[in-house]
Amino acid sequence: MTTPEQPAPAPAATAAAAMQAPTPNLVPFLVILGLLLVAAGAGVFLLLRPRLVFTNSLAAPIRVVAGDTPPRAMPPGGTVQLPGSFGKTLVVEWELVRPISADSAPMGEEMRGSIVVKGARGLVRASATTRPADGEYFAPLITNATSQPLRVMVNAGLVGAMDCGCAVRPGGERVFIGYYRLYLNSTVLVRGTSGATASFKDLGPQVTARDGTVGLRFNETDLRRVAAPSAR
Repeated sequence: MTTPEQPAPAPAATAAAAMQAPTPNLVPFLVILGLLLVAAGAGVFLLLRPRLVFTNSLAAPIRVVAGDTPPRAMPPGGTVQLPGSFGKTLVVEWELVRPISADSAPMGEEMRGSIVVKGARGLVRASATTRPADGEYFAPLITNATSQPLRVMVNAGLVGAMDCGCAVRPGGERVFIGYYRLYLNSTVLVRGTSGATASFKDLGPQVTARDGTVGLRFNETDLRRVAAPSAR
C-alpha cells in the first residue's frame, strides 16, 4: 500500500507568507499630509492678513491713494480691495473728481477724506461718503422743464453760497452740478435768462439718499419774475 502524502502544516505556510508581505510605503502619505498642512497655513495667513474693501458711495468718481501706490480712479459705486501688511498702518486718501462746466471750471465744493487701518486683522470695510470729517454734503440733480437756461445758486442767502458756474439747458434731466454743503435750511435757487427765479428751501431733511443726491425739478410756472428797480 502506498502511504498518502501528508499536506504541509497550514500554520507554517501562513507564517511564511506573512514574513514575505511587503511593507507599506508611507512616503506619499507624508507628502500629501505636508502639502495639506502648508495649504491650511496659507489659508489662515490669507484670512488674517489685513485687507480693506473700499467703496465709492458717492454719485461722482473719486481718486484714491492707498499707501505708496499710484492714484487710481474709482467710478460711482465702485469697489476695490486693498491689501495691508501685518503690523503696518494702511492710510487711504480719497478726493472727489468734480464735474467741469462749459467754462472749463470745476463745479461744486472740494470733497476729500481719509481712512486709517491700524492693527487690523482680516477683512475691513470702508467707503467714501457724503459725511467726511469736515461736514456733510449733498448733490442737487437739476431737471430744467422750462424754456430757458437756468443758472444755479446753491445755499443762496446762507454763508458759503455758491454759484455752480453753469447753466442747465432746457430739457436737462437730473443734471449733476457737484456737491455742496448741506444744512437743515439749505436752498437751491435758479435764475432764468429773463431774470425770473425759483427755489427750493429747507432741503436738509429731504436729502435721504446714501449718495447725497436729491432731484429738483423746475417748471415754467415756478419762475417768478423779479421786479425791476424803480428809477430815482
